[in-house]
Amino acid sequence: MLQNHLPLPLAVALLAAPALAADIKHEFSATSAADVQVTPDGTVKMHERNVRFVTYVRFDGDHQLARLATVTTDLRRSSDAEGDDPSSTVSVTVDDLTQAAPRRLAAFSDPGSEGVLLGQSYFDTRQPGCCAGPTIHSLRSLEDGKLLYRATGDGITGSAAWASAPNARPAVVRWAAFDGRVDEAALAKGVIGILSYGGPEGALSRVEIRVKGLDAEDLNLGLLHEAKLVWVDTATQKAGHPPAAGSAAYPEDIWSLDKVSAAAKISGFALRLLGYDGKPLATIPIAGDRLNAGRATLAKGVLLTEAPPS
Repeated sequence: MLQNHLPLPLAVALLAAPALAADIKHEFSATSAADVQVTPDGTVKMHERNVRFVTYVRFDGDHQLARLATVTTDLRRSSDAEGDDPSSTVSVTVDDLTQAAPRRLAAFSDPGSEGVLLGQSYFDTRQPGCCAGPTIHSLRSLEDGKLLYRATGDGITGSAAWASAPNARPAVVRWAAFDGRVDEAALAKGVIGILSYGGPEGALSRVEIRVKGLDAEDLNLGLLHEAKLVWVDTATQKAGHPPAAGSAAYPEDIWSLDKVSAAAKISGFALRLLGYDGKPLATIPIAGDRLNAGRATLAKGVLLTEAPPS
């Protein structure tokens, strides 16, 4: 057996300068490592533990807040298996650096082999699929570590859509996500995925998508990679904007929600799920800040039922 241990020092110095008599200075360092094992039969087993620092500034509406995200990727691979080992993880800590002593805001870990900060608010951990399987995304809030959703799909944040209420105070942001992970028993019953809708606090409602008289396996396979979600809003479309998904960094403005901040009044627009061929499978109204499955417009053979909280 051959083993190599490769220390890789990392360091970062970050200055936070609020309106104080003297600057506040923080310095951090960490060590990365790699382990390589060659077994008697020639199999090569690889284990990398890479630590990186990401410094950023979050604006809360009044102040520039210094933040540090420490991202640790624990990646395992073997020459006798395709892709990354599913036991690989990405762990993140987030610290507030606005005071002399760092203050821990969040700590979380999700399955995956890579991860990225999305602006100042979110972190997306990605678990690439093996053997033509889909990438699984775990998206969390950086400020508190709350898991917002898990989604499948090859998009930047999986098959997801983001929306905002223009001119709302406080700001209103909503998301929707499709998760096509379905076991064989559910697939045999026609289940092809779950749609979730929510906000910064997490999922607010979920619906299960089933088909009857259609090839569930074929539909699910396409949606795992290429399901697309868009927001449909009469006011926005009248203004000349086609239905769109928005993004975590730039949510789609829903103009029927102009200046709306009360959750009970978040209504009047819809979420549309498109298949891998671009054709609508379901258009679900939003009523009272929830998915209204009972009022949905569905393609032939598509059924929706309320799903329990995840």
